[in-house]
Amino acid sequence: MTSENVKIISLLFNIGRRMRDEKSKCSMLHFQTLRYVQGKGRPFMHDVARYLCVTPPAATLLIDCLAKEKLLVRSFSKKDRRTVRVALTRQGKIFLARGVREKMNKLKNLFAVLTSKEQAELIMLLEKVLKESH
Repeated sequence: MTSENVKIISLLFNIGRRMRDEKSKCSMLHFQTLRYVQGKGRPFMHDVARYLCVTPPAATLLIDCLAKEKLLVRSFSKKDRRTVRVALTRQGKIFLARGVREKMNKLKNLFAVLTSKEQAELIMLLEKVLKESH
């Protein structure tokens, strides 16, 4: 790994930390999980893990944290308790709505130092990296 790669990883990590919700300690990963669940309705746990590109045990730890905050609930299949779905709670929906506004404001402030042209270039570069990584 080159020093440039290490620097990029460090910068991306620090941007993620700046986006953290200080009151609830909700990370971008938590936030993205809530957004995914909202979009899918009641996804299976394995779908959440697949979406986040993490192992099922890692997704379980993440969901445990969100359930403890009362943002998500689990429901178990009556036929097979290993089959688990997750859903947003009322509190989770409120948190997500507020969080979207707050995160958008944080992003706006964070990237305000860039000109429109620089923002467009950044978007192009990030899209290129994501496209080439698949």
